[in-house]
Order: sequence, then C-alpha cells, then structure tokens
Amino acid sequence: MTENIGRNEPCPCGSGKKYKKCCGAKEAVSITHVIENEIDDLQKKLIHYALNHYEDEVFSGFEEYQDYFDIEEEELQFYEFVYTIWFSLFHVLEDGDTILEDFISSEVRKLKRPKLKQILQSWTEARTIAGEINHVGNNALIVVDGFTSEKYEVVLTNNKRPFEEGSFFIGFILPFDQKHVFFPAPFDLPELPLEQAIDFIEQKSRDAGYDSPQEFLTDFFMELMRDLTMIGGLVDIEGMEWAAPVYKEVAELLKKNLESLGEASPIVDLGIILWYQFCEKKQKKIKKPNLYAASLHYLLTTFNNMVSGLTQKEIAKLYNVPVGSLSSTYREMDDELEEEINKVIDIAYEEDELDSPFTAYPFNSLQGPMPTEQVMQEALADIQKQNFETVEEINDYLKKKLNSPTPKKVSKTNKERAQQLVYDAMEVQGPKRYKLAEEAIKLDPNCVDAYVILIENSTSLQEALMLSEKAMKIGEKELGKAFFVENKGHFWGLFETRPYMRAKAQYAGALYQLGKITEAIQQYEEILVLNPNDNLGARYSLFALYLDKGELSKAEKLLNQYEEESAHGLYNKLLLEVLKNGFTTKAAKMLKEAKKQNPYVIPLLTGKKRLPKHIPEYHGWGDENEAVIYVEEHLHLWKKVEGLQEWLKKF
Repeated sequence: MTENIGRNEPCPCGSGKKYKKCCGAKEAVSITHVIENEIDDLQKKLIHYALNHYEDEVFSGFEEYQDYFDIEEEELQFYEFVYTIWFSLFHVLEDGDTILEDFISSEVRKLKRPKLKQILQSWTEARTIAGEINHVGNNALIVVDGFTSEKYEVVLTNNKRPFEEGSFFIGFILPFDQKHVFFPAPFDLPELPLEQAIDFIEQKSRDAGYDSPQEFLTDFFMELMRDLTMIGGLVDIEGMEWAAPVYKEVAELLKKNLESLGEASPIVDLGIILWYQFCEKKQKKIKKPNLYAASLHYLLTTFNNMVSGLTQKEIAKLYNVPVGSLSSTYREMDDELEEEINKVIDIAYEEDELDSPFTAYPFNSLQGPMPTEQVMQEALADIQKQNFETVEEINDYLKKKLNSPTPKKVSKTNKERAQQLVYDAMEVQGPKRYKLAEEAIKLDPNCVDAYVILIENSTSLQEALMLSEKAMKIGEKELGKAFFVENKGHFWGLFETRPYMRAKAQYAGALYQLGKITEAIQQYEEILVLNPNDNLGARYSLFALYLDKGELSKAEKLLNQYEEESAHGLYNKLLLEVLKNGFTTKAAKMLKEAKKQNPYVIPLLTGKKRLPKHIPEYHGWGDENEAVIYVEEHLHLWKKVEGLQEWLKKF
C-alpha cells in the first residue's frame, strides 16, 4: 500500500529536505514536461489533420509557391513543411474558418486534461513574429518583437539546437499559459543584422500598401522567409584587396547609400564588384570619393529596372556633388566597363526569359515575338515548296528553322519586300521606324502592318482612328469573306491573320479613347469571337467598357469566361462585387486574396503611390508593372466607388 506524503513532510528519500523541495519538485517538473510533450503531440496532430482533410488545398497552394520561387530539390521538404504550418494557422477556407479552428473543434473534446484544453483553445491567437533572440535560457528563449519591442518568453519543447543571443529570427508562436511556444521552432539568421531585416520587412510592407508590417508578415510569411535569406549580401568589402584606401571608401559610401534606399543586397554586391573592376582597370588618383560613388550609383540606375530610378540631379544631391561632374565621370565609367555591363545585362535578360513568365499587356504585338513570327512565315512558305511525307518531318524542320534561323532571304516581290521593311521597322524606334513603314506602303499599299506602325505616330485620335480603320478594311479584303467563315475561332493561330487583328485592336482602342463606347465594345467582342484565346488581351478593355456602360451582367459573364489568378482577374472580380453588392464580407475576403496575388495595386488605387509617366510594355505575374498596367486602365472605374478609400484603410 502506497502512503500519501504531505508536501511539507520530510522526503522519504532520506535527503533531510521537505518533500516539496526534493522529489516532489522533480515530480512537478515531470508534469510540466508531460504537458510540453502533449503540446508537441498536438502540433503533430494538427499537421496530420491538415494533410488528411485538406491535402488538395495545401498542395495546390504549395505548388504555386514552389513554381514561383524555384525551390531546390534538397530544400523542398523543409519549405513544404513550413508552408503546411502557415496554411493551417492562417489561411482562411471557403467557410470562413482556418484549418486550425476546425482542428480545435474536432480535437478539444477528446482531451481530458483541462489545462491542455485551455491551451489548445488559446491557439486561435497564433501569430507570426520577426525580431531578436534577446536571451537564451534553459529550454526557453526571451525574444523581442522587431515591430513593437514587446518581449515574449517562449518555451523550447524538445529542442536540441543551440541559438545565439542577438540573432534575428522569424517564426510562428502559440500561446502556452502565460508564455508561448514555437511551432515548430524559430528560424534564425544569425548573420543578418536585426535592423536591416526589420527595415526590409517594413519597406516591403509599405510598398505593398499595408498599414501594418505585422499583417504583411502574416500574409507573406513564406515569401519573406525566402527573401530574408538573400538580403545579407555576399561581397565582403573588408576582405577585398583594394589598391588604395580611397577605393575602399568609395565602395563603403556606395553600399551605405544603396542600402539606405532599400536596394537588395545582390544589387549592392553588383555595384561593389563593378567598382572593383573599374579600379583594377584604371588606377586613378581620387580626391572626391563622393563623386565616384555617385557616378557608379547612377550607372546602376541605367540597367533595366534593376535599381530605383533616381535622376542624375537626385543622385547628385544624395552624394552632395555637382550634376555636371557626375555626368562626365559616369560616362567615363560607362565606357570603361562596357564589356562587364553587357555581361550583366545578358545574364539578367537570360534569367528573365527562363525564370520570369513575362506577359505583354496590353499585348504589344509589334514587339516581343515578331522575330519568331517572321521565321515561322518564312518556314511555312518553304514547307509549301517541300515534299514532306510526315508530320514528324515538318516538326523537325520547324524546330531546326526556329533554333538556327538562316540569314534573311532576298525578297522577290514588292509585297515580300514591304513585309521585310515592316519587320525591320519593328526592331527599331524613332523616325527610322516610321520611315521604313512609309517605304513599305509605297511598295505595297495593302501592307496592313505598315499602317499599324504609322498609327503610333498619329498626331490626333481622329487620325489614329482613320488609319486603323483603313488598315482593318484592307486586312478584311486581303483575307476574303470565306476565310472569316472557315477560320472563325482560330484567328491569331494563323499568321496571315495577325496584321488584320493588330489593326482591329488599334481601331477598337481609338474608338474607346474617343468615347465611342458601343462601337468599341462591338470591335472587342468580334476580336474574341475570331480569337477566343485572346492573345491580344481584348478582354481587359472589354470588361472596362462593359462597366463604363453599366452592363454588369456582361462583365460578370466575361470574367467567368476567362478565369485567371492575375491582378486583372482578381481585382476585377472584387470591383464587380463592390459595384453590385457594396462592401460585403465576401468583398473583404476577395480583397485579401487579390492583395496576396499583387500587393502593389492598392497603393496606386488609393493614391499613396502615383502612376508613372510611361506605362510599361511588359509585366510579370504579381509584379509592380502588372499593377501599373491594371490601375492605368481601371482607375476611373474604381474612383466611381463611394467610400472606397475609407473601406480600403480597414485592411
């Protein structure tokens, strides 16, 4: 029979201490460990619950994330695990709940320990956190929130990995009685300075139009966790062998100012490397390091969208140097580093082609894929002259033609020579472009693409309307009525239709700008009938026209016809919901989804950020160019929504 021992009685082990301060204390510790182990089990159960009940939702979301970030194979399992946790804690399902809330409802009634029930129910207050590991204790950390400076004691359950005091970290924390517990552990980056990391998150938050960096951290946790590993920089100025101390001073000054503007570390590294190469080539006696740092800074801005676009005057003011001196020194650097700069641009271009699915919108059909179109037209003409016996033979020929284009052929007819002049015009800008188009029309008055080029140089909308209508009618006549009947629904896939389609799109755009809404709608609708795949992006203009005319049902039907997870698709769905039903709960949910896809739209809609003077020709999914293109065409529609500014400020 076991005898009950009072807490204040002598411990039966013979130590001479009271039971509560001897074996009784050990027993208390073991109970704490039991609860910690049970919390670990609950975390594991939550993961299993998510994968058992919501596997499709979790993995479809992760596939998009994986494609976007090009995760390496060895990192895949780790990011998949973290994504599953983030998705379970914070992603709102169609019924309005999170996976965590569903899990709590399912699991809490199975628990017998009241304390554990209380802890599990408090997990609805789960949060993301980014900050500093302030103190490392016995199985616990004191961490400081980088945004609020609040301190949290966080228990490390079954963690054997060491942490460094002063390290930056990012992670998920759950309430644990009066303390917290990580889920599963903090992701620490000891080499990344805390201030730089927090500034990076706050800057990204402002750029995305968020009032709260904490909310931004929660919505974009996965992206930030990935990005934060890349902002530390790889180039060590101290470790480089500088021929003179002043050269190092220039590098440090450049780095300081680029980082103060929030430029990414790879850009800072690039600037330092270019400066080092310049110093190796030219052993100059430098009296004004500010001047060379400023000139190099401006040189970086000339790369395509690589660095924030400050003017020469703004950079001169930043470095406190004369504009004239900056200009001449920049030209010297540009000439000296021409070979190195070309390599950088080539690499950047290749990466954009491979890694960034850039899309043209409005589709600029006079740039982009035209060289391929030219080669294909030549190849199809050759195919008609050849005696290929199988489809495989034709495909092999086409692949060889596209991968190894032959020199331009000498055109024999005026029509061929005119088309060649058009292709040449499409590769240049300025007066030469329009001169080549005029020469093409002299050779072939029916050269539709030549008129399309001249529309760009129109001095008025009326002239643009006249030229585009003329080009369109020539295109209709060239193709013939029977062609339209036979090939309706397959236009654009046939190369001979493209000049006509380009002209028709130009004509519709001119009608739109002149306020001829009904006529413009008719043209865009006809474009979609001829080419349902809509390579020209007619659906975007048509949607705006439907709303201009108040035809909401047609606008909704169009959105349903072209389901897409782009800024145009998601923000237009939101706009339609607000116009039809006001600021509903559904609209709030749609806004959150749209912001996740492209956070740059909201600052432009609210006026926090101005539209640039020149609208970009290309964009990538979710980037700032996509936001600019969308807002430029739809801002007038959003301005009609009363109370929009006040509503958006709530999110």
